Order: sequence, then C-alpha cells, then structure tokens
Amino acid sequence: MAPCVLLVCVFAGCGGSATPAHHGAAQQRATLPAAPISAGTLGLTGRIVITNGWEGRVTGQRLRVAAGRYADNGEGVALVSDAGNVEREVRAPRGEGALRFLRRDGPALELRSHRGHRFSLNLRTLELERKDGAQRCPRGALRGPRPSIRMRYSHEGLRPLPAPKSDAFAALLAILAGAQGRVMAIDAAPATTAPCGLADRSLVAHVAVATPRPIVSVYRRVVFVSRFQRGWRAWRVTG
Repeated sequence: MAPCVLLVCVFAGCGGSATPAHHGAAQQRATLPAAPISAGTLGLTGRIVITNGWEGRVTGQRLRVAAGRYADNGEGVALVSDAGNVEREVRAPRGEGALRFLRRDGPALELRSHRGHRFSLNLRTLELERKDGAQRCPRGALRGPRPSIRMRYSHEGLRPLPAPKSDAFAALLAILAGAQGRVMAIDAAPATTAPCGLADRSLVAHVAVATPRPIVSVYRRVVFVSRFQRGWRAWRVTG
C-alpha cells in the first residue's frame, strides 16, 4: 500500500479566530508530530514492516493508517496519510514493539503494541496516548448454568446459533458486545481461572475478530462474561 498522511486540523487548524498570544508558549511546549514528508521519498521497502491498517473518512478527509514497526530496531510506528501524498510517522514509546490496529473509536483508532498495551491514536491531532488502566472487579455476579459455546463464521453468519431465550444465547450477546468487531469465531467454556475470584461464576470466551478492509487480518480477544441480576454481560476484555 502506498503510505501518505495527515489531517486537516494539523495543517490548517480547526477553524475559529487567531489564537490568543498567551496560548502561544503553551503550544510551542506541546509535543508535535514529526514534520510531514513526501510518501514518494519514504521508500518503505526494507525500512518499515506493516502489520495491518485502517482506511476511512475523518472530518471529510479520507485517511489511511498503516500500523507496524521499523525493520531495523523493531520499534512501533503508525503511518498516517491522506490523498495528497503527504505522510506523518507517529512513533510508539520505546520498548512497545510493533503496533496493530484493533478498531475505530469515534475520532480515534485503538491500537495495541506487541508488549500488550493499548493506545489511542487521535486522528485529528495525531497524538498517541496509552489507554491501559486498572479495571475494577464487578459486583453481583450470580451462580448458575455456565454453557459452552462454539461458533464459526460462514456465509450465513456465525453458526450454530444457540436457542433463543437460553442462557447460551444471552451469554453470546454479551460476548459479541465485549468483542466489539467482526467476530469470526468463538470458543467459550466455563472458566477455570478468572480475575477477581470469579472463575466459578464466569465463562471465558476466546474470540477471533477480523479487522476492516482494506487491510484485513485477525486478532484475538479474551472475554469474561457472567450472569448478573439484569442479565449476562462482559466484565473483562483482554487482547
């Protein structure tokens, strides 16, 4: 794929009147993305290894993002390009390894590093922010049936479907909500180990999720779901 990159807000600003003088110093101190370079002179061959990517529209402009790593040192990088053959390289923090696109979340992309940390790439400012945080344990998980689910994607969608109104069907809906993507396969079974001491009240689902076109790959998520007073829900998602 031909890399290119940038955002309307980065080049032209996001509208409005001139910035007050007292904001100038703060803006100069802020960390800005590297200066744009011509995608024609980049020469990806042998320099950057692309894992996967995303393409779509942000504020009316078509953007393409390729996630991967530098071939010489393995450090992660995201290449953000637009139709004007201009590109920016957004580098991951040192030691994170290759980046992989997971999904779009409004004006940002969710990325994951080889080290396992999640990042949010703001498509308007090109700021890369680590999103990992402590996840609290849920309260009120109930004991009861813990069905096993095994499904695969076909031309008819995920099959076989559990019986409607069953615990398996309700658990499936919770798994799909937690996975947040185009699910290709699900293997769910009663958990033998789980965070928060909830192994005896949870299903653990290993889910294969396909990334959107034009660069399609599959990544895996682990989704813990339990039954609560108001029904089944996903309470921990990793991967």
